[in-house]
Amino acid sequence: MRNLISGIMVTAGALSLMGEIPAGYYRELEGKSGEELKAAVRKVAIPEDFVSVAYGDGNTSFKTWQAFEFTDIRMIQGRKAWWDMYSNKLVYVESGHNSLNIEHSVANSWWGGKEGSEAAYQDLFHLNPSNSDANNAKSNNPIGIVGGNPAFDNGLVLIGAPAAGYGGGASKVFEPADEYKGDFARAYLYIMTAYDAISWKTDKGGEALYTITDGTIDLQPWAASMLLKWAAEDPVDDKELNRNEQIYGIQKNRNPFIDFPSLAEYIWGDRKGSAFTLEGNAADAVNRPVDPAVQDARLTDVNTYAADYWGSRNLVFDIAEGDLWISLDGGSYQRYGDRISIPAGTVNGETHIVKAYAMKETGGKNLRSSVVTVTMTAKDPSVTDYSTSVWTPAATGDAIDPESLYVIISADNRHVMGCTFQSNGFMPDCGSAEYRNQDMDSEITVIPNESAVVRFRTAGASAYTMQVLDVHGNSKGYWTSTAAKKMNLDPNQGTSAGVKVLGDGTVEIDFGSTPGKLCYNKSQPRFLNYTSSQGKVMLYRLKGSDDTGSGVDETIRDDEPVVVDGRDIIVPAGGVVYDLNGRRVSGIGLQPGIYVAVKANGEAVKVYIR
Repeated sequence: MRNLISGIMVTAGALSLMGEIPAGYYRELEGKSGEELKAAVRKVAIPEDFVSVAYGDGNTSFKTWQAFEFTDIRMIQGRKAWWDMYSNKLVYVESGHNSLNIEHSVANSWWGGKEGSEAAYQDLFHLNPSNSDANNAKSNNPIGIVGGNPAFDNGLVLIGAPAAGYGGGASKVFEPADEYKGDFARAYLYIMTAYDAISWKTDKGGEALYTITDGTIDLQPWAASMLLKWAAEDPVDDKELNRNEQIYGIQKNRNPFIDFPSLAEYIWGDRKGSAFTLEGNAADAVNRPVDPAVQDARLTDVNTYAADYWGSRNLVFDIAEGDLWISLDGGSYQRYGDRISIPAGTVNGETHIVKAYAMKETGGKNLRSSVVTVTMTAKDPSVTDYSTSVWTPAATGDAIDPESLYVIISADNRHVMGCTFQSNGFMPDCGSAEYRNQDMDSEITVIPNESAVVRFRTAGASAYTMQVLDVHGNSKGYWTSTAAKKMNLDPNQGTSAGVKVLGDGTVEIDFGSTPGKLCYNKSQPRFLNYTSSQGKVMLYRLKGSDDTGSGVDETIRDDEPVVVDGRDIIVPAGGVVYDLNGRRVSGIGLQPGIYVAVKANGEAVKVYIR
């Protein structure tokens, strides 16, 4: 076994892949049965020239993330995206991978991680890009079938209490989507055969799947039965064959259970004890039908669409093959032609959820495509709606315009700050913005319906308060904060901030040394004020009807807020500040305590100075 030294060497190898199994690669398996066959599988799975790729991301070296650029990429609307089998979140390669983890489908804690076996820890055959939320929810739970009421359901994977007969005593199991069950099964069969003699643990959760005899593991009967069933019901497809080839070009080894899908039956299944033969058992790709596409809807994530409508609407699908099956608002799936009539939209904001898939008979099996989800939202054309307006990035040196509207976006993954304050003190990440030219410095044409629209109200020389509104222009309050990682939305008062567009195109919204700066926490994910370093944010300004023809009036009438700037209280013209003894004070350089700011219209606002 050897470690990878040169990324250039591996890249060249990956680009010169052979399109078929190398001659003689599997000759050790011919005629073997029982334990001899399993030992032969172990030998060919990890050959002497196996290349162990260092785990992680390398700027100057070839590591896991550089390997993923060969093994786990798909094209979505003409652009490279990471192939995440754990969620439908759309992350383009050009945006990096900050919202993704490297996930071990076979939990590495079961054998002690890198210290237990570096080769198993780094083996690409069970490593995949994974959405961080799904990865955290999966934890080290074993694979299985989830019973009712899952604890985690992101539309692709389930995590929860196992159904009867599954789980081997585990309190929770991880269940992948049907279209990936075979992929995961063959990864498990590979790892648990190729590395069956490493230091597997008896107290880390994996014992729900395996037993240990004389230092070697074997699958429990329920687990073997389930994995064989998954492998049969979700046969090897082009994605898996191509990934096998790419990994062979990098690691110099192959997954025998992909090249010969029936091999598992000779070790754990109906053919156990029979002599295995190579002839007639090599894999042929069996591909599921192409996922339906949706007409007149915008793609928001993988197989996830959104469309606005008013009045009557037919939702039309493009299906390349098979029959279309549709579910409306959680109802049972029924066979359709190519469209479904959506209930008439007469209430602004009313939504209907449509799910659809294509099904066809392939290779003697009825296989379905991935499930496509469409959120239909009724939008009254007479109601202000900024979600489909045009927004343009603020440039270095741009002055903040108090009469303009903005949206705040994370600099690394294009996610938009939401408008709904969370009880534990932050503004949520409400999803990604749609870019006109799919480029970070291009204009935005669509933001999520839950996005915050922001106005910076003047609060002194080069200082502003941040007013948060929803996409319909309704004020949600002013950003107020007294300490780092502590904020609220107050209807009457806001914390003063300096706002400056920096040279790299990001924006600095600085509430002072104690509250800190507005940042994006990519690991949570959320928007909040931090004194420590976190993800940067960008500002996009609404283009008005004068220069874009967007037809949206930017003018929103709202009372000026009371501004808190450190120990200063600044009230709108005509207002005054009192202490709790009823004495009028200047509002500047106040001692800690409670004060009352009275606006010119007589409205009193209680203010805390800390």
